[in-house]
Amino acid sequence: MKIIEWNCNMAFRKKNAEILKLNPDILIVPECENEKRLQFGKLTPIPNDFLWFGDNESKGLGVFSYSDYKFMMINYSS
Repeated sequence: MKIIEWNCNMAFRKKNAEILKLNPDILIVPECENEKRLQFGKLTPIPNDFLWFGDNESKGLGVFSYSDYKFMMINYSS
């Protein structure tokens, strides 16, 4: 399994070609824009699964699966 974390410093949709050449199974991207801005299939290759977290639609945390791995949110309470 290849996991890559890369802070794209915003505008991931314009920079994704270089990091995706490394063929990550899972890609974790701080300062990533939300799904609407990524425009999957047009500006960003379509991942098999995707999660995004953040309050600013231009600068959140994107987690992409470019493999058969699927994500599941688990909410832990203290």
